[in-house]
Amino acid sequence: MAIGAKIGLKVINLAIGIPVGIATKKLVERTWTAVRPGDPPRKAKDVDSTWSDALTWAVLSAAGIVAAEFITRQGTAVAYRSITGLEPPPPKPSKATKKLAGASEKSKVTDD
Repeated sequence: MAIGAKIGLKVINLAIGIPVGIATKKLVERTWTAVRPGDPPRKAKDVDSTWSDALTWAVLSAAGIVAAEFITRQGTAVAYRSITGLEPPPPKPSKATKKLAGASEKSKVTDD
C-alpha cells in the first residue's frame, strides 16, 4: 500500500475514533451513575472504593474500550471503502497472533 493511503487511513481513523471515544466515555460515565450513586473509583488508591465498585468500574470501562475500538475499526473500514472504492488493508497481526504462529511452526518442526 502506498504511503498516501496509509496516511489517509490514519486520518480517517482519527476522524472517527476521537468522537467515538468521547461518546463512549460519556456513555460509560452515565451508565455508572445510573447503576451506582457517586463517582466511579478512577484510581486504585481511592480509600473510599470497595472491591465491588472497583471491579464494576473496571468491567464497564473495559467493555466501553472494546466497543469503541470495534466501532472505530468498522467505521474506518466503511469510510475507506466509500472514499477509495477499495478494501482497506488488513490490520497488522497482534503480538499474540505472531507468538501463536511461531509456536505452531516450532511444533511442525518437532513433529517431523
